Amino acid sequence: MHVLVTGATGFLGPQVVRALAERGDVVSIVSRRGASALPLTPGAVTSHTWDPLSGPPPAAALEGVDAVVHLAGETVTGRWSAEKRAAIRTSRVDGTRNLVAGIGAAAERPRTLVSASAIGYYGDRADEELAETAAPGDDFLAEVCTAWEAEAERATAHGLRVARLRFGIALGAGGGALQKMLLPAKLGAGGPIGSGRQWWSWIHEDDIVGLILHALDADVSGALNAAAPGAVRQRDFARALGRVLHRPAFAPLPAFVAKAALGGFATELLSSKHVVPAGTLASGYAFRFPELDAALRDALGR
Repeated sequence: MHVLVTGATGFLGPQVVRALAERGDVVSIVSRRGASALPLTPGAVTSHTWDPLSGPPPAAALEGVDAVVHLAGETVTGRWSAEKRAAIRTSRVDGTRNLVAGIGAAAERPRTLVSASAIGYYGDRADEELAETAAPGDDFLAEVCTAWEAEAERATAHGLRVARLRFGIALGAGGGALQKMLLPAKLGAGGPIGSGRQWWSWIHEDDIVGLILHALDADVSGALNAAAPGAVRQRDFARALGRVLHRPAFAPLPAFVAKAALGGFATELLSSKHVVPAGTLASGYAFRFPELDAALRDALGR
């Protein structure tokens, strides 16, 4: 296939681009940074310049494209100031709207759109098991994800098959949430956050790439939970990370300290989302890393 990737220079984009190129797909990217930012052999990808908030991507970027993998979006890690919240929302909602507008205007349209989303869609749900059919939540990130997915789904009006992947906490050594956890964990301060009873639903970066390829190749559409079947309570996540790093994991981070340090993002660390990948498993995808300890050991090279 000829696959166009947005967000190709972010945390997960380079792995996706590499996997596509290694299996023989033709790969193009749209980026404000260009293909030079990717750790690949020069010439392995075709690059087009595009700011997702400026309008639709250039027509040349969509020429001959069979499928689009849409990963672009402002990272949710960090303090949620008013400016950060605006960037999180506009980069996802407006950026996806502009992408779909470009697809609709293309002379020859792609057949498939695989669009990122997040388990933030579900909001804080205590111990409820959340399959893909569960209703959305009502907090900030749930509202963003609902609007984000709605913009992606508009591509069906242009004849595309649309798969929306709701990513859990991504485990990879190159960035993302796990990278933020390493320093306190190595210092022995990686214990429970808040009560520690909240469910954390996670996914190894290899399974993110694998699920994206699966969504491109299989006849699947709609929402797919990109979270391993081995969801754990946060205190058990902390203990597993401590075991892998050979560090204690008992020093707690009180909820009020997390909120003072991280602002709105703390709500994501303190909220509970027991996500079940029912639709993902039913679609035929087999997770490489269904258990947390093995996923952490691999992600951290331990």
